[in-house]
Amino acid sequence: MSDGIFDLTGRVALITGSTQGLGMATALVLAEHGAHVIISSRKQEACDAVAARFRDRGLSAEGFACNIGREAAIEAVYGHITDTHGRLDVLVNNAVLSPWRAIEATDRPLLMKALETNLAGYWYMSTAAATLMKRHGKGSIINVSSIVAIRPTVMLALYATFKSSLDGMTKSFALELGEFGIRVNSILPGFFDTTLTEAFTPEQKQEIIDRTPLGRLGDPREIGHAVLFLASDASAFITGTSLVVDGGRVISS
Repeated sequence: MSDGIFDLTGRVALITGSTQGLGMATALVLAEHGAHVIISSRKQEACDAVAARFRDRGLSAEGFACNIGREAAIEAVYGHITDTHGRLDVLVNNAVLSPWRAIEATDRPLLMKALETNLAGYWYMSTAAATLMKRHGKGSIINVSSIVAIRPTVMLALYATFKSSLDGMTKSFALELGEFGIRVNSILPGFFDTTLTEAFTPEQKQEIIDRTPLGRLGDPREIGHAVLFLASDASAFITGTSLVVDGGRVISS
């Protein structure tokens, strides 16, 4: 019989980049396990639409747009959370900028834009979350990275660079925030059945599947389940770790 260790009832969770793909699937799983989820991406209309669909299913959700590459936007979303809920229990840093670009074609403006979103955005979202979490002596911050941090892919050098940096950030935050009961971990997804994989040709997709030991693409909800584990009391003694969720892709030759 379950002891409710995965129950998130009464907890508030903010998931960035959650109007589609892995972020939306993650928000859905957390909401299904009792959390009040804040759906967030750059466009308010998209956030509201997803939150409305969740509420139609009897789940607790709201939408609040936030461009994590902008300081004012981060201040706005945390001001809203503070005034409306007075707490934040779970932060899932998932929003990302992943330009498909050769190294030589990556100019400084693009590099700086990616830096603002993929690293600085995660940093300042996490520091703001920690301020709220310290009030209650508990919290979970989960950074969504990628297996390209371990195995880089051609044309994704910029993306791989910042995802690799997340490993150091995750461990550093875990080290400094542990005394406040705040856990910080990261998840490294492999290839999942989302709109992003629709860009691959059937041959490319089959090659990925053939080189994945479990022989398939991931279901987006499976990232949600991994986040649920790290957000819940089931992982109460886990911090500073990186969980690879890729069907074995990085260990294949």
